Amino acid sequence: MKKAVFPGTLSHLCLAALFSLLVAAQSWAGGGQHYPNGVEDFAVGALPPPGTYLVNYMLLVQKHAVKDNSGNSVVPNFDASVFAEVPRLVYVTPFTLLGASWAVHAFLPTYSADITAGTSSGLVGSDKGIGDIIFSPLILGWHFGPELHAVFALDTWAPTGNYDKNNPATQILSKNIWTFEPVLAVSYFKEGFDVSAKLMYDFNTKNHSASTEPGQEFHMDWTLGYGFKNGLIGGVVGYNYWQITDDKVNGATVADSKSEVGGVGIGLKYWPKQGPFSMTLKQYWEYGAKNIATGPQTQFKIIYAF
Repeated sequence: MKKAVFPGTLSHLCLAALFSLLVAAQSWAGGGQHYPNGVEDFAVGALPPPGTYLVNYMLLVQKHAVKDNSGNSVVPNFDASVFAEVPRLVYVTPFTLLGASWAVHAFLPTYSADITAGTSSGLVGSDKGIGDIIFSPLILGWHFGPELHAVFALDTWAPTGNYDKNNPATQILSKNIWTFEPVLAVSYFKEGFDVSAKLMYDFNTKNHSASTEPGQEFHMDWTLGYGFKNGLIGGVVGYNYWQITDDKVNGATVADSKSEVGGVGIGLKYWPKQGPFSMTLKQYWEYGAKNIATGPQTQFKIIYAF
């Protein structure tokens, strides 16, 4: 769930670079980039017991450069700061399907963003509002014993946000496209260690307002954690994103438009007595960015079981 905005006082050369790298993707990312990289972490593959859960994600995302296909910065003095809050309601039903627990969930993203580029006075834009909702009526969780757990889901992103094709600030969490995302998450617990990964593949529809069609994407969040005493869990967290097919503009393929980026960081979770409340703090630093804006991000997540 991420963010951006731009042109104002940029030179024609910078605008051309920005359009070829970013407008085809509706924002400062390639593909659709509906999913905010790195939001999932410890025990992501272990569906909780039947009940109702509130998960509240808070993200501070900073982007200090826009990279081209060779990994070089192409927009001078680019700086973006975005805060997003994404409440998620999860209901794990008492029913089973295919030997798995059945759950449903829905998200409502909100955000605020400021971006500058070009000269020191070249404010590109600022905006705040509601993004595209995410929902799934099909989440299946298997528990293959105390050590191995898996979750399959089909998430859908609906174009319900405040998208405006003339205001890139609105295109942070509002893409004006549908995204269909099969998900597979796995967690393995052994002697205090937590090895978890969430794998996703995105199919994006056409943005008819901008005549763009984002490419397909594969991405993953991953975690290697260890449980300490007093409810503390810490470890290394990361994500990797690859765009699989090129973007299209007006039906024509945009050459060398595939984006990629990786992120690695430190995560700390506090889950007192494994009770109804937990919170997780993570700090990420990105590397290997191509055709995408890049920079560090801080994430904070609260989970409460009713």
